[in-house]
Amino acid sequence: MTKITILESGMHFGPFDENRCFQIEKSQSYLTMQEGVKIAEFLLLRKQKKGETLWIIEAKSSSPNPATKPDFDCFIEDLRDKFSNTMYLYLAGLLERRPAVASELSMEMKVLSPKKVDFRFILVIAGHQIGWLAPLKYALSNALRPLIKIWKLSPNAVIVLNDDLAREQQLIL
Repeated sequence: MTKITILESGMHFGPFDENRCFQIEKSQSYLTMQEGVKIAEFLLLRKQKKGETLWIIEAKSSSPNPATKPDFDCFIEDLRDKFSNTMYLYLAGLLERRPAVASELSMEMKVLSPKKVDFRFILVIAGHQIGWLAPLKYALSNALRPLIKIWKLSPNAVIVLNDDLAREQQLIL
């Protein structure tokens, strides 16, 4: 099994089995449509208690203070767009509405049932203090609430981590 690492926002993600990780932001299929379509860094297939879960990972080197309006609101909107667009693009590939995406997915990611796959939206912010994570998670959860409700995702679908917590989750080195 080939392992890959991904450098994003000053953090080294991985190593991951290349069959369980898809760098969607760098994929040829995304590069042909990227104008006006914001997308997260990569997808990571993880085993959970109830089966396979697809983690959509976005990395940031910093975030605005929640009190700095409209900067914070724009930051959250940008994240909402990236997470939802990434999920939609993956599903479009899985359902072969976007054959180019499907051709780039590993067999492990292609065989997931759209009926059963669960998603997690993971934001990792380098050097962030733990006390700053809760307001971000709250705002991002609110922004993604319609998506989570429509798709009947887990109430714990949104996860916001700093680099220390991401290391504990074996996301970064």
